[in-house]
Amino acid sequence: MKNLILIFTLSALISSLSFSQTGYGTEVTGNFVLPIGKNAEDYSVGFGGLVGFYYDITENFRLALVLGYLHVPINESKINGDFTSGGQQGTINVSGGVGAIPAIFSLRLVSPGPKMRFYGLLEGGLYTYSTSISGSYTLGGSTIQVDESEFRSEPGFAFGGGVLFPLNEELSVDANVRYHWVRDSEYINYGSGSSIDNSRLLSIGVGVNWFFPLK
Repeated sequence: MKNLILIFTLSALISSLSFSQTGYGTEVTGNFVLPIGKNAEDYSVGFGGLVGFYYDITENFRLALVLGYLHVPINESKINGDFTSGGQQGTINVSGGVGAIPAIFSLRLVSPGPKMRFYGLLEGGLYTYSTSISGSYTLGGSTIQVDESEFRSEPGFAFGGGVLFPLNEELSVDANVRYHWVRDSEYINYGSGSSIDNSRLLSIGVGVNWFFPLK
């Protein structure tokens, strides 16, 4: 009897998994990027885009790989101007920004269709920073050129949610929001202990989602 129950349970589980693999697809979103971590006032509102490739394990459980680029310019009106360091007066005049290139895996819980569907997401992976800040600062009568350009990868994760608005069986409008938390990174240091750094971002995205059902 126990063996029969075990066989029945395994058969039901395999059958459930077989029928639950409902499809796969891709998604593209354009994003506004809002710095919200420490020194967030040193940055302006940024922009970017994300591309996702997903597979539905069940109708309500989705796995995805997300790639993209998020760019945040420095707030020149806030950064540039006079500053004090070590009891000396200085000036700074720089421009540029910081880009984040995420390569993250995504787990999502999606509400049932076929109408408007809500989803929550949890993501983790690597964020590669692309820094480009140039200009100069003057301190103690000396002018020092600033030319920061580098790539560096940091671990991070994101969580958030979104809504899918179906246009037809295969195409939906996707609106979502993500909170990105990445290990602290300093992009530029000038003077004594003054720096531009940030590792918390809020991205608000709108795009399209293509779904291809498994026949």
